[in-house]
Amino acid sequence: MKEKNKIVRQYRILLVEDEPANIQMITGYLSSDYILAIAKTRKRALELLSSSPFDLMLLDIQLPDGNGFEICQHVVSNREKYGDISIIFMTSLDSPDDEARGLSLGGNDYIHKPINDVVLRARVKLQIQLIRKNELLEHLTCFDGLTEIPNRRAFDDQLKKEWHRARREHKNLSLAILDIDYFKQYNDLYGHPAGDQCLRIMAANLTTSFVRNSDFIARYGGEEFAVLLYDTDLETSIQLMEKSLTTFVEKNIEHQGSSVKSCVTFSAGICTAAPKTDVFSDFVNTADKELYQAKNLGRAQICGKYLTS
Repeated sequence: MKEKNKIVRQYRILLVEDEPANIQMITGYLSSDYILAIAKTRKRALELLSSSPFDLMLLDIQLPDGNGFEICQHVVSNREKYGDISIIFMTSLDSPDDEARGLSLGGNDYIHKPINDVVLRARVKLQIQLIRKNELLEHLTCFDGLTEIPNRRAFDDQLKKEWHRARREHKNLSLAILDIDYFKQYNDLYGHPAGDQCLRIMAANLTTSFVRNSDFIARYGGEEFAVLLYDTDLETSIQLMEKSLTTFVEKNIEHQGSSVKSCVTFSAGICTAAPKTDVFSDFVNTADKELYQAKNLGRAQICGKYLTS
């Protein structure tokens, strides 16, 4: 069984080369291990870069309508648009100044022509390994080590993306902020290892409760969790969260320190909005206020509000 968050994919390479013999040779060497796209001109390369994400670019320096240095400079200067693409220059130029120029512009490596298949595979493999390591590090920095779900940093990034997406597509976005009831008392009574296990069960319960690809679950901090529900109205969001609460209570995790039940429960506040501006601070603050409303009303329940402004 594959791990849910494990990155499994083929890496994408853009080959920018105009010599048919070189194209045939390079694709023959790499096509079995990577997804390849080919551009014979500067113009076509920029078109492909704008339409599809790539991990690596094999970039010829001399092209019919420009040169690789210009492409490299343009791509590096527009990382937000094109992503963090690794660039390997391919050239018959053997001047140290040319090589230094390419590296200073943001190139990652050089391959000299005529291309040697062993060198090509090795240089490409090295860059892909570096990309893979960076992806794993990024993965680790965005996930909570205890519960193995996204952390607060990942939540903040996702909220920004989903808010702008909902505004662009004129959809509702719902945010639920959850808090395990009387969690301090639970830790005091049963110990921190038991508290950690309770947090894991809570995370697993949310993961099985919200299963759409667009549903996003995160550990918000301490005993708090957050759920983003794209294109979901307030009534549906409350119903889904109430169902998740019922499922969690049915796990019957003993909690003699709770004033609500003899088992662990949680409270949740939900805010639903149809974003019209770039500012979402009121959205988060409203969900947080609704959480405190749920606690004030006796806990183990869900409160929600539609944000009209």
